[in-house]
Amino acid sequence: MDGTLVDLGIDWDSLREEVRREMGWSHPLRPLGRSIPLAARSEEEVRRAFEIVERAELRAAERARPSPILRELLEKIKERGLKLGLVTLQARRSAFRVLERLGVEDLFDVVITREYSLDRREQLEQALRELGVEPSACVFLGDMEWDVRAGRELGCLTIGVGRRIEGADAYIRSMEDLAVY
Repeated sequence: MDGTLVDLGIDWDSLREEVRREMGWSHPLRPLGRSIPLAARSEEEVRRAFEIVERAELRAAERARPSPILRELLEKIKERGLKLGLVTLQARRSAFRVLERLGVEDLFDVVITREYSLDRREQLEQALRELGVEPSACVFLGDMEWDVRAGRELGCLTIGVGRRIEGADAYIRSMEDLAVY
């Protein structure tokens, strides 16, 4: 979601520092979501740390603005009979708030959040199962190396968004660039 579908402007370094400070941890927390269970000493600490992250995500969600171009693009995809899925390391509540603020919440057939898994491949596998889609029939867009790796391992066509990612089948600057295809 953040970095692919929309830029929420979250200062991830500051958020990592906030989590470390509030939790009394020294772990680098990179990547943040997947590192929290590694740094935590208990399930309670995992819960508390993710509450800090979710508060930041919810604040950032309020910055999301409707994008007529994004909506039109996603509607065109749906009109072609294609399915849309979203996998994100954001919390369910903040993810749906962002989709609502963007005005596209009704266009996704499935949304898989960190509550399901912190592993992108597991998230993508679940989305594919729920959509009833074979990986070879899937185009997977992401802005991080682990996105491309997960998509490639499963056999999806992968597109790096925002920057060139080694191993991606293609690259676009932003979601709106898909409109030309």
